[in-house]
Amino acid sequence: MMKISVLVLLLVVFRCFGQENYTVTTSKIKEAKIYYSGGMLKQSFSADVLPGKNYIIIKEFGKNSGINISAFKPDKKINLIRYESYNDNSYLYSDKLGKNNGTDAINDSIEFYRKAYKKVEQELSLTRNSIGIIQKNQALQNPNSADILKMIEFNQKTLKELYNQDSSLSMKQNAYQTKISIWENKKNSSSTNSGLSNILVLQVTSDKKQHVNFEVNQNIQDASWRAYYVIKSNGIQSPLKISYKAKIQQNTGLELKNVPIKLINGSFSSEDKPYELDRWFLRTERDYYVSNQAFQREKSTTKSSALMMEVAATGNSRISQKTMKTEISLDKDAVIPSNIEVTEDINEFEVTTGYKYFATPKLENKTFLLAYIKDYSKYNFLPGNADIFMDDMLIGGVGIDTNQLTSEMLISLGSDSNILTKRELISKQTKSLGEVEKLESYAYEITVKNNKETAVNLELKDQIPLSTSEHTKIELINTDNATYDSQSGSIVWNFNIKPNETKKIKFGFNVTLPKDLITVDIK
Repeated sequence: MMKISVLVLLLVVFRCFGQENYTVTTSKIKEAKIYYSGGMLKQSFSADVLPGKNYIIIKEFGKNSGINISAFKPDKKINLIRYESYNDNSYLYSDKLGKNNGTDAINDSIEFYRKAYKKVEQELSLTRNSIGIIQKNQALQNPNSADILKMIEFNQKTLKELYNQDSSLSMKQNAYQTKISIWENKKNSSSTNSGLSNILVLQVTSDKKQHVNFEVNQNIQDASWRAYYVIKSNGIQSPLKISYKAKIQQNTGLELKNVPIKLINGSFSSEDKPYELDRWFLRTERDYYVSNQAFQREKSTTKSSALMMEVAATGNSRISQKTMKTEISLDKDAVIPSNIEVTEDINEFEVTTGYKYFATPKLENKTFLLAYIKDYSKYNFLPGNADIFMDDMLIGGVGIDTNQLTSEMLISLGSDSNILTKRELISKQTKSLGEVEKLESYAYEITVKNNKETAVNLELKDQIPLSTSEHTKIELINTDNATYDSQSGSIVWNFNIKPNETKKIKFGFNVTLPKDLITVDIK
């Protein structure tokens, strides 16, 4: 009796722990973060597990998994064994998923056209056999006129109908074959894109029956976004209207919908750490071949903490700023499909702007309209491209550079052909200063003409060369009320020019240098 009880107990234990259990569940996205390159999906799912080995088939899990088994965080005590893509061993799990309505409909269509093709093929074979029989038995022995006429009439009716039928059936056969090919391509595409590639199989073991909740952070490689702007101006008397947008793409195979979506500048990388300076040892010729590597200290692996500070919350999107990252929370109604680049609105606002015209006629006879935005950092602009509209007309594109070390951000609104500039070297003279030195004098004239109907403020910029030798001296002459920076050699004029007015600005410089030196590249 004791032996029977032990045997029964062993059978129960074997049934509990020796069987393989399968369960199907669906993953849900809790949050999505998309960086300039890469991103992360926070997902969760749950499953009922039984004692023994369990295979949890997880549907709607993103492609480009970028995870390891330790990324699955269960809330109960179970053993995580491994995970694999459904497509790796689909034959083991396909019957566990139940019917796939989309795939079944495709298979039904393929079967329908295959049957139709088979039926036409049989009819075509009978038609061609009939034509062959007639052609073999057309020879008449000692035919008279009446027999010949009957044969001709037969060919014109019956044989002609058979040929027409042959042609018609051949066209039908080709059409059905085309339909079959189309549906088979859809089937192949469906097996890849209908969600089978978004299925994972997680293998776990449990010592008891229990309901387990899982959380997992999944890295995604094929995702990105970039800032994009639409800047509109209705003239220099009006503020700028700026539409702040984001161009986003992701290839997880999932549609990001009804979930928090955050856009973060920079690249997503677990290796994103600050650089450190190693000790720098001075080397002479004697120890030239001694490597500094021998003196380097080990790099620290301490991670810097990220502090969050709210700086703006206007429009539909919330923009926040970490110590080194800007984070944009999209509107809750945003939808980011897979494999398609979409443009989402982040914010829209008017900016009180100053305008000025700017020209450097030494480089180019063009005058540019610049808009400058004071305290631009409060708008959380990120580097990106912008389309510029002037009076509702697209005039071109420009790059937005936010890495400017000033409190003002300059945006070029394009060149204005109604303000003309011209720069000329009008005089060059050389004068001896004795036996050792000479003096070279250069004089320039810049002409500016305003063909607009309104007065404009213009910043004009030029330069004189800088000396690289103590034996050469350069002196600016005739500044014509310019601001001169002796460190850079730049000369700047700021003035107002009236409608249809022409201004002429003159300046020059003297160069004192040894007689045996020849100046070059002075234009």
